Amino acid sequence: MSQINEALEGLIQAIWEGEEYKRYQEIRAKVHEQPELEQRIHAFRKKNYEVQNRANERALYDQVDGLEREGIEFRKNPLVNEYLNAELGICRLFQRINWELVQNIDFDLGFVID
Repeated sequence: MSQINEALEGLIQAIWEGEEYKRYQEIRAKVHEQPELEQRIHAFRKKNYEVQNRANERALYDQVDGLEREGIEFRKNPLVNEYLNAELGICRLFQRINWELVQNIDFDLGFVID
């Protein structure tokens, strides 16, 4: 097995054993016990993803504003809030891992900057 594969397996294992992942899995299991709530959460997350990936549309401000208002109301449910916070923790962990790789690997991305 190559050194990269071994390191990757170690990273995956460290993520599985990490507090962020354990917390996320625990909350995810609780949400899964409530299928209707789980569907609503997934619908909200999908809408959020779609809004974030429509950066060129004129009505983006209104869509973001509407989503924020919906999110405030939706997050009044403690389980929803806990789930979305746990998910955010995992996403930030992935961002940190990606950032460290990009910052520490010499790879020419000059075409992006131009």
